[in-house]
Amino acid sequence: MQTILASGGNPLEFLTQFGVEWRLLVSQALSFAIVTTALYFFAFKPVMAMSDKRKAEIEKGLKDAAEARERLASAQAEADRKTAEAAVEATKTLERAREEAKLAVERAAAEATEKVAEIRRNAEAQIEKDRQQMRDNLKAELCTLVVKAAENAVNGILTPEQRAKLAENAADKLAE
Repeated sequence: MQTILASGGNPLEFLTQFGVEWRLLVSQALSFAIVTTALYFFAFKPVMAMSDKRKAEIEKGLKDAAEARERLASAQAEADRKTAEAAVEATKTLERAREEAKLAVERAAAEATEKVAEIRRNAEAQIEKDRQQMRDNLKAELCTLVVKAAENAVNGILTPEQRAKLAENAADKLAE
């Protein structure tokens, strides 16, 4: 290259030796640069802007989807937690209801047993009262019958004073 510059000629002259015309090459390079610049500003740049815009929208959509997944997972966890709490509360309520029912049954059984015992005591007392009344009635009738039988047996034999004394003795003996 230094030999070409030292000879004082056009530095692009050596290209003509290879069949390349430097003026045509420069004009084509200039045309290429103009077309490339025009394509860059009118085609590539709007396409890139649209691509960047779509990329931003896609990233935003992905970010929103990730947030939605997180919210869904959080909501699901909250729902699971509340379901578990409700199950625990339902179990506690059921246990309380069972205990209350058990206590109510025990109270009812105790009251029924008490009433049966009271009815039995009342019945036994009434039976004893009736038995005593029957004894008293039987004694009174028996006394009357004994007195009448004794009267009939000793009617002609004893004096009225002796009969009264005999009736009195018989009544006393029966009363004992």
